Amino acid sequence: MKRSLGRAALALAMAASATVLPASLASAATTDPLPGCPVDSLCAWSGANYTGEVVLFEPGEGCVTTPFPIRSAANTVPGGGVGIPVALSVMSGKDCTGDPLDNLGRGESRPFFPTAGLSVWSVF
Repeated sequence: MKRSLGRAALALAMAASATVLPASLASAATTDPLPGCPVDSLCAWSGANYTGEVVLFEPGEGCVTTPFPIRSAANTVPGGGVGIPVALSVMSGKDCTGDPLDNLGRGESRPFFPTAGLSVWSVF
């Protein structure tokens, strides 16, 4: 009986380490998933597919006219769990006017917008 429990404990420990190790490696590989946009950031790029100039916004900054027309954006604040719902809304006009192009919740990104965004709402 003692020998069976030892083997069962060893098998359980090996199974647990096998599931933890890949998750740790995956997390390390995604610490900077988009060019110039660190984790826990609100970012926008002048080009589609996260290319060109990049600008970062502060969560809760409110309405911001972008320094250049933006064609892609990302919210790299991790999704899931509980916490403050950080969002980045992209607008077609300056000073948060015009049409809403998209609203990016935690962990969401858009590689392109149908038209350039000229301002954003950064809220939490």
